[in-house]
Amino acid sequence: MQKSKNATIAIIALILIYGLLATFKLSTTYNIAYLYIINPLCWIALAILLGQILGKATENHRLKKPIIQYTITASLVYIITYMLSGLFVTFGRNPFATNLKGFITNLWILGVAMVVREYVRYKLIHNVYDKDKTTIAILIAVVYVVIDIEFQRFIGTRIAAVTLTKYVAQSILPSIAENILFSYAAMYCSYVPAIIYKITTSLYLWLSPILPNSPWVMTAIIDTVIPVILFLYIRFTKNKLDIYRTRENIINSDPRQIIPLVVVIILVIWFALGIFPIKPLAIASASMEKALCIGDVAIIQKCGPNDVNEGDIIEYQMEGYTVVHRIAQKTQRKGEFYFITKGDNNKDVDAKEVTEDQLIGKVIFKIKYIGYPAIWIHDLQEEEELEVETGDK
Repeated sequence: MQKSKNATIAIIALILIYGLLATFKLSTTYNIAYLYIINPLCWIALAILLGQILGKATENHRLKKPIIQYTITASLVYIITYMLSGLFVTFGRNPFATNLKGFITNLWILGVAMVVREYVRYKLIHNVYDKDKTTIAILIAVVYVVIDIEFQRFIGTRIAAVTLTKYVAQSILPSIAENILFSYAAMYCSYVPAIIYKITTSLYLWLSPILPNSPWVMTAIIDTVIPVILFLYIRFTKNKLDIYRTRENIINSDPRQIIPLVVVIILVIWFALGIFPIKPLAIASASMEKALCIGDVAIIQKCGPNDVNEGDIIEYQMEGYTVVHRIAQKTQRKGEFYFITKGDNNKDVDAKEVTEDQLIGKVIFKIKYIGYPAIWIHDLQEEEELEVETGDK
């Protein structure tokens, strides 16, 4: 078949129709049949058809080796980063079945579609002339992102802004980053890098008996940032081999310039999440004025009961929330520590004693005013959740 932009767009349109049909109908009405039979076989049939009717693409062998090397490195960095994140949080049991039967099942219902989709992407991008490849690469990236969105989760229900933000960060942004990366790799290399990245990172999720209980913000960062950095390295490698690129263009595309900034951003976010031994906490109550005012950020150092004394301001866990009050009295009974606490701005001590199991940490210093944005976002979330509950009733 001769290269044709119109024919390629028509095939991409059919993929979009199938994807939307699967999202709204097949995956809900024929769930088991769709997962085990319809979806894998449809992608396999499309790959075989395109392999027969579309011509063979010409690969850039100068780029192929370094791109594959970068991809393998990025895949290993992804796995190591996830494993290291577990050292700061807790590990939990893998929700996937990690035995042989579970592995084969995941490989069939998930792995087949992963591999075939990238082959299809590659064949379609190279079924047009060079001047149209970028357009097709972007188009198929957009279509793949759209068909991966779980629209049925949001139809007919009221979604809080925080829930929507969480879904966008966890699912849509990583999908956009990966699809930009895979389309770019397919243009200048082949479908192999995308398959290596997807299968390698998925094998870790399918086979590891335990996985980190990472906060959603952390997983969103890892899933988005690593494909972006890999894309930048591939682009930099391509620019170095391009004889028409100036030295200034090559230097400006060097990803090593932005990696320190990315690392700093990740560390700041992890700090805000309380991953490290110290963490920030926005003060939303006036009970500790004037030591801690509304809008201040208290820096909490995680510690045990032996590390705090009367007069220290501590954070402790209550059911569903935490409190920051001063220790008025510290006692020990039968080897266990108990604390009577009081807000500096309150007349009476708190009604219940605080046990050592409730202790989170103590305040080591504060930063004034910068906590207001966190308080506003929290208040907005509570208002939306209340509106949703009221609507349900």
